[in-house]
Amino acid sequence: MLFKIGKNSPVVSNLERQPYLLSINAENRIQTRLARMMHVHDDRVEILQMQSGHGVHIIDGKEYKTKQGDILIYNAGAKHEEFADSENGMDILSCAIGNVCIKGLAPNVLFPKKYSPVIQNRGCYHEVGTLMGMLHTNFLSRSPSTELEYHLLCSLLLTIREIVMREESEEEQKEQELGHLIQSYIDEHYIEDISLQDIADELNMNQYYISHAFKSTTGLSPMQYVIRRRIGEAQSYLLNTDKTVTEIAYIVGYNSASNFNNAFKKMIGMSPQRYRKLWRNQP
Repeated sequence: MLFKIGKNSPVVSNLERQPYLLSINAENRIQTRLARMMHVHDDRVEILQMQSGHGVHIIDGKEYKTKQGDILIYNAGAKHEEFADSENGMDILSCAIGNVCIKGLAPNVLFPKKYSPVIQNRGCYHEVGTLMGMLHTNFLSRSPSTELEYHLLCSLLLTIREIVMREESEEEQKEQELGHLIQSYIDEHYIEDISLQDIADELNMNQYYISHAFKSTTGLSPMQYVIRRRIGEAQSYLLNTDKTVTEIAYIVGYNSASNFNNAFKKMIGMSPQRYRKLWRNQP
């Protein structure tokens, strides 16, 4: 178990100072029915374990629909709001930890802002919940152990940090794989009259996620990629064949020479005819 670590462990060495527990609370459904409006803390990292119910949490302007089994992390400076289901509320175990200093990060920041502050992976729920439960039990005991608290805090912080960064890495890999899949599909169908919706229907995914994954992989939107493929192939035909501009337009997927001319000029800066003439007149 990760909480069985010593002070010289490489895991603990990521923490530059000794963290301490500011508070740990079990919030019940009656309490959480009341909305908690936008606020921010600079002196702590807050960790919430959703034990039952569901709600909406807004962190730095992004909305997350949360439910039992989710873990939420508020780094210092993160603006957050909490809204439970008005009828059922939420049961939450939350803790606030001060003096969190990770190498290379600002005080009380557990991971960079690019990573998601919500863990929606039930496989991690038991591990994190066990650590938080032990912290809570120790906190409520008549003679709490400061040494146990220290080891539990180190394990909790660094376990969560590892989970968040690992999940983000896995998500990035999935996005790259999807981006390459979309790229292959476009390469096979770019001469057809395809749209973003056609690609989404083919892969049974929503347009937003497809566009995001593809741009993350290639730096282009799917439709920008289609145009570049068409114009690139058209350039090869212009340089290496005697086909007319109109013929080339239809070959690379345009439904009219006019549309092809406009797209070519917008991307290359001159008409297809001038492009061909420029290259063929070179000595």
